[in-house]
Amino acid sequence: MVVAKAIVVPELHAPFQLVEVELDSVQPHEVLVELKATSICATDPAVQHGKIPLDFPVVLGHEGAGVVKKIGSGVIDLAEGDHVVLSYNSCGKCRQCQKQNNFRCLEIMERNFGGQREDGSKTISWKGKPVSSSFFGQSSFCNPTVAHASSCVKVDKSLDLAVVCSLGCGIQTGAGSIFNVVKPVEMDVRSLGIFGLGAVGCATVMAARIVAQDNPTVLSQIVAVDVNENRLKLARELGATHTINPENEDVKEKLLEITGGENLDAAVDCSGVLSVVNSMIESIGSGGIAVTIGSPGNDSKASVPILPFIAGAKTYCASHQGNANSKIFIPHLASLYKQGRLPIDRLQKTYRAENINEAIADMKSGSVIKPVLLWR
Repeated sequence: MVVAKAIVVPELHAPFQLVEVELDSVQPHEVLVELKATSICATDPAVQHGKIPLDFPVVLGHEGAGVVKKIGSGVIDLAEGDHVVLSYNSCGKCRQCQKQNNFRCLEIMERNFGGQREDGSKTISWKGKPVSSSFFGQSSFCNPTVAHASSCVKVDKSLDLAVVCSLGCGIQTGAGSIFNVVKPVEMDVRSLGIFGLGAVGCATVMAARIVAQDNPTVLSQIVAVDVNENRLKLARELGATHTINPENEDVKEKLLEITGGENLDAAVDCSGVLSVVNSMIESIGSGGIAVTIGSPGNDSKASVPILPFIAGAKTYCASHQGNANSKIFIPHLASLYKQGRLPIDRLQKTYRAENINEAIADMKSGSVIKPVLLWR
């Protein structure tokens, strides 16, 4: 067995702890990855505090990046020495995966939130006992880590892994909501509202600006909504044409003013706050689309005013991982970053891996948007 360092949550609500663990052998469709960095997503502390059910102890982490050190006998698209960003896991066999819609994999829940491999075994043991792992097929709060090959996306070796690690989930989710769901050019979207300016929301703003720059006839109004003035300022720098702080302005009235009384052609909620989701749904106009990508919790139910939606032929939908096939989409995003068009490094702050609790506290306070843990 390989000895590794892992950040474990020993029990519900407990702080993260950096400990020594043992890794199981690499199976045929897995790889061993030496991580350089892992960024933190809100999903990680959500599991820590029971908002997403998993057995404890657990090793989380799902935005890792590193170098492939060993490949299983069945891995055909990776080699030792490849640089990879780790993303979500999918089966590759179901009808959705066969259509390249891996984000709709019929086994998406068990492969990403099941805490174990397909065969029920665990990749990580602590104190001689297996622990919940294989989170998103990777559990990248462990270094090195055993990752499923489907979670590994090969990227250009010239890229800084401490930056592009964040493409694995949050950035992909936000950017994909624009490129793959809203589709501003195809749907002739002139006005877009983005609710919530965490990493996902900021990525949504960046993607909208890219589309607007390449297609001047669409997205003349990119409206960012948040209660944090510093983030509203950043959103304007990243491409928002208008900003709204709900603590100072009436969102509904302001959106009507900005859109000339028509309301939004498209809106994306990145906040995961149910009241904001419902406000977002009501903010779209005739023919508009409202997209949920932030989850308020397992039992939450959005409120859709049915008659206005029928009369206006409106659409409400959800998006998972930006409706992106990560093997294709993440290299595209990495290319945009390399071109200077997707400045995700502006969202990041680095921490030593052992300082994860400080990093999460800073993210929760709003002082940091995307914390990145460096493995040394």
